[in-house]
Amino acid sequence: MIPQRIDSSPNPLLLELEDVTVVRGHHRILDHVTLSIPTNVHTVILGPNGSGKSSLLKVLMRQFYPSIDDGQSGIVRIFGQSTWNIAELRTRLGIVSGELDNEFASPRSGRMSGLQAVLSGLDGVRLVSHISSIGKDSIHAAREALARIDASELEQQSIATMSTGERRRVLIARALIHRPKAIVLDEPTTGLDIGARNYFLDQLEVLANSGTTIVLVTHHVEEIISQISNVILLKRGRVHATGTREELLRNETLSDLFDFPIQIQADKQRGRFVAI
Repeated sequence: MIPQRIDSSPNPLLLELEDVTVVRGHHRILDHVTLSIPTNVHTVILGPNGSGKSSLLKVLMRQFYPSIDDGQSGIVRIFGQSTWNIAELRTRLGIVSGELDNEFASPRSGRMSGLQAVLSGLDGVRLVSHISSIGKDSIHAAREALARIDASELEQQSIATMSTGERRRVLIARALIHRPKAIVLDEPTTGLDIGARNYFLDQLEVLANSGTTIVLVTHHVEEIISQISNVILLKRGRVHATGTREELLRNETLSDLFDFPIQIQADKQRGRFVAI
């Protein structure tokens, strides 16, 4: 059994997995995964569909826990700790997932204004009657979070009338209301047209430059903003490779990852890549 410990160093790793396996039914969705994500370093977790990205995200969100494999259970540490109160973890780690986006796109949550949606990030309760009683300090924090992602104009607009890109920015503001040390974004540009995607990524770069650690989970090379320097490649539930963007964001490596011939070109103006 791998010993439990708490990292008491000043800057513990954001995420540390040691020999983690997750089994659902007869399917091994994560297979002996060992990796680490540092704090204060922007990271991308890149891989094809079915590679284990969403499962890894659920481990981080404490929705999945390591399975017993060969009599042992792997270890997950978040900010150096193996156990967490979920409410406390939410104040240090903001997460915007496809699942959350779908929930806010529903008719019930769609009645909320942008400001109310952000305020719901304080305790997870998405009831307009509950949010209306929140104090001035919380409202100020919500408005500040909206401003950080250039979404102040969405404060009074209902979620139901927002475009997909506008809703995503509001959800990022929701994740930022606690001023977390890091924010995890799961496939954040899904459903956006080219213009909306570029604008969204521009705002993400501003956020990355503001001191919030970005962890991007994606299968799109085009989403990897210039500030991301740490790369983790997943394939078939395993770590395929880890390294810097210079080492891994290369034609040969990406072609091997996706089992398809890929060529990438640098967009020098934006500091990103285009896959062809």
